[in-house]
Amino acid sequence: MVEILFGILLFLGLIWAGYFDLKSREIPDLLSYSIIFGCLGISLIYSLFTSFHFFLFSALGGIIVFCLGYIFYYFKQIGGGDVKIFTAIGIAVSNFYVEKISLLIIFGVLLLIVGGFYSLIWGITLFLKNRKQGFVELKKNLEENKNVRIFLIIFSLILIVIGIIFVDIRWMILLLVVLFYGLFYLNLFVRVIEKLHFIKKIKVSELTEGDWLAKDIMVNNEKLISKKEPELEKKHIALMKKYNIHEVWIRIGIPFVPAILITFLITVVIYGILG
Repeated sequence: MVEILFGILLFLGLIWAGYFDLKSREIPDLLSYSIIFGCLGISLIYSLFTSFHFFLFSALGGIIVFCLGYIFYYFKQIGGGDVKIFTAIGIAVSNFYVEKISLLIIFGVLLLIVGGFYSLIWGITLFLKNRKQGFVELKKNLEENKNVRIFLIIFSLILIVIGIIFVDIRWMILLLVVLFYGLFYLNLFVRVIEKLHFIKKIKVSELTEGDWLAKDIMVNNEKLISKKEPELEKKHIALMKKYNIHEVWIRIGIPFVPAILITFLITVVIYGILG
């Protein structure tokens, strides 16, 4: 029964959060905190009728997920709203298991797979949308990384020779070559997509809390605000206005809540069948 309540709350919350994420790239704090406290409330009420360990495990799951999420947030891989959504999911699923495997771990593994495909599809779509300029930027990046390409060719030839000599590890060598080339070109592809679609200049008056700086803000050759800041806060925006800064470069992330929703639904199906 309690898993149904968690499922309904998270499903409706993720639908609503996904709408805001797609529309404005920003999840309202009221919504994300409501989901968190809703999950905590369900867990607490259920534990009063069963065992308080249920609530403790829920809280522990939320804390662990929050800490992991904050690391990604600090390095600007996900937004603050995403961290709160993940925290709510951690609270909700940490007490459930499939074949003695924590549902939280299953969700995490599925998220890596679903999130990877989701991000790749999103990136390819954006690239094709502006493919003419995209290919120009890709060619430019290839020329700038000419030395890396030469190193890759030499390194690959060495690996191939090793593969010819040691037949038993031939497939491993082939996999390494494909992996190195794949990571190299994927990195170039991501940099092109980021430059064309995820980095833009906007007016300071249009900034909102949670935006990510793409470039340092300098005043008289001194760094006023570092791009390494996890996110912009009210004090940063006020500081820009104080120094009459009119425009800044920000980095925009892809709306990731839809990927979280898809992963959550797959997790629910797995739990329904095997849990």
